[in-house]
Amino acid sequence: MQSPDKTYGLISSQKMVQYMWKYSLHKQSTQIPCAVLFDEPLDFKTLAQAVNIEIERNDCLRLRIIKADGDLRQYFLPEYKLDRIPLRKYGTEEEMRRNLDADAEKKLNVFGGETFRLIFFTAPDGRTGIYLIVSHMVMDAMATFTFFKDLLAVYDAMKAGEAMPKPLSRYEAVIQKELSDPGWEEYVKKETAILADYIKMDKPPKYCSLKGTTLQREQRRTGSDPGPIEPKDFFPLLDKTHFSRFTLSEEDSRAITDFVTERQISAEWVIQMGMRMYLSKLNVRVDDTVFWVLCPRRRTVKEKRAGGTLASPMPWREILPGDLTFREGLLQLASSQNFLFRHADVPFTALRDNERTLFGYTVLQTCTSMMFSYLPLANDTFGGHGYEYMGFSMGHYVMPLYTVTLYDAKSGCYKFNYIHRIYTYSDEDIRRFHEGAVRTILAGIRDPHKTIDEILEEI
Repeated sequence: MQSPDKTYGLISSQKMVQYMWKYSLHKQSTQIPCAVLFDEPLDFKTLAQAVNIEIERNDCLRLRIIKADGDLRQYFLPEYKLDRIPLRKYGTEEEMRRNLDADAEKKLNVFGGETFRLIFFTAPDGRTGIYLIVSHMVMDAMATFTFFKDLLAVYDAMKAGEAMPKPLSRYEAVIQKELSDPGWEEYVKKETAILADYIKMDKPPKYCSLKGTTLQREQRRTGSDPGPIEPKDFFPLLDKTHFSRFTLSEEDSRAITDFVTERQISAEWVIQMGMRMYLSKLNVRVDDTVFWVLCPRRRTVKEKRAGGTLASPMPWREILPGDLTFREGLLQLASSQNFLFRHADVPFTALRDNERTLFGYTVLQTCTSMMFSYLPLANDTFGGHGYEYMGFSMGHYVMPLYTVTLYDAKSGCYKFNYIHRIYTYSDEDIRRFHEGAVRTILAGIRDPHKTIDEILEEI
């Protein structure tokens, strides 16, 4: 391979992926597999042409990663085209899920130039879909939505014989801006200190497991006492996962939607509140929970119209006393999220170092029970096209649990996806947690003036 003329180092959001690569033998945990099923039949021939136009417009699709002098560098190809895109037709839902899940678990050959894969497909009910799997070094979740949305806009323009939509911003410009900012390192130090005060609060965080205190008891029984803080729950060789999917009923989904619409709040806070409360119930009423969450870090118009990886994971620590009402808890979550997202430029590596310094963690320890993402999808997310968003198994993941929740515009129901590490949790553990969290959410929105203790007593 010819050496590129111009290469860049990694920006902070990409260093998060590098960190995960360092502690994972299976790189699938740093891939994003997803698909969008569209209600109307797509012309796959025109769509394939639109993909190559999208590669020209969306420069993160031309981003390549190389190893140089013991480090990682990146560069942008001036041009790139796909000669063909696989097209599959599925006869059953089971076959479609099984086939795409299997592809999602295949490792991308990133250092061989394969940073993403695409598949066009037809579902059993006749809907047509686009499947994408992409390296997290190249795209974050918001960038995948940018890809799908812009691709469909290009496709619509081609079908209508109209001018191309407004150009996207360049991810390369975002990289250049961060790497050339002379005050960046000093700024990050200041922001890191602010977050350190938030994370440490007035006591070390507690480890909260979906299985309660079972892990702590087991490690004490085998002579590896985790101490007062938390057990060891990260082993790179034992990161195989399973993917569990649940769809909330129309009636229960409508109750949540009516609640958040009436109060003009985010469904993310309601779902998180229920999960945190039920996690507390499972862990002898511990009121201190930490969920890692992704902050999009897209503030300017240019950043919002760029592809690439900008998201940063943040340790969302929350102490919710039992005498707090459900409503008060939601307001606290909203305030915390606003605070965290204002300081989301702090790199994951700095946050992890912070934890180890503040609480004496080893590499095998982490205070989080899960990674949590809420996808803010709406009816017009893809330019008015009726759609269904689909997530898939990753095969391996570095955390015990990754939950991805979203509102499905097609059915009007909320969907809960759980990527859980088999070593840590069984399918039954996930099912019990999901059902308990849903009961907690519904109890909270029925009477938001009840306290956390009162709600946990009744569920």
